[in-house]
Amino acid sequence: MLPLIDLHSQLDEALNINSSDSVFDDLYYTDLINEQRALLLRNEYNKLRTIDPNIQQEIGCLELELVDAHTCCNLEIPLKCKVLRSKKQIPNTIELYYRKGITSVGPVDITKKRFTVIDYNRVPYAGNGRTTQKSIYTFLYDNYIYIISKDLSAKFIKYINVRGIFEDPTALGEFTDCSGAACWSPSDTYPLNQWMWVYMKPQIIQQLLQKQQIPQDAENDSKDNKTDLRTQSAKK
Repeated sequence: MLPLIDLHSQLDEALNINSSDSVFDDLYYTDLINEQRALLLRNEYNKLRTIDPNIQQEIGCLELELVDAHTCCNLEIPLKCKVLRSKKQIPNTIELYYRKGITSVGPVDITKKRFTVIDYNRVPYAGNGRTTQKSIYTFLYDNYIYIISKDLSAKFIKYINVRGIFEDPTALGEFTDCSGAACWSPSDTYPLNQWMWVYMKPQIIQQLLQKQQIPQDAENDSKDNKTDLRTQSAKK
């Protein structure tokens, strides 16, 4: 697939926009693309199909910290009453019928075993079986990633790798991998397959036409008769 800037260019071309004073705001284009992508992916993966790696993204080096498992106060809590939590909230993931859009969480070494992703409601029962005492579980709560395990050594994990389907792919630009590089940049391929873009593009163009109410260029000349969305807003 293409970088986001190329998707913007395709929308400009479809709308016959060729003058710099009549283009839509890039953020508006991005919002519409993200919105249509989220709708399409929900419909696609609520059918219990295997999630394509091409539409997933990863936060390669999410730092963890020990925090109080109690939310009602700031008491001095012993180590055994603390849990691991990501230092930063992660961006919203695509909401599916049967689970969140987190596809895997595990060590930064991608060859190591992944943790077991569970729903928050299963937390009290995680690791209670005879064969799961040393298992490591992870769940999403208030957009933080939590790590729990009966094995106390798990509390010394410092960084994790998180993969998922995020509502706004550009939001990962606020995160870095273990080398310090941004997890997303405008030059990166937008996480979308070509066939999905074929379905999305007409929907986005229709929204743009309705929003801007582009007049027909009856003269068929080189003059661009379209009014910038931002200019319309300024006149209101």
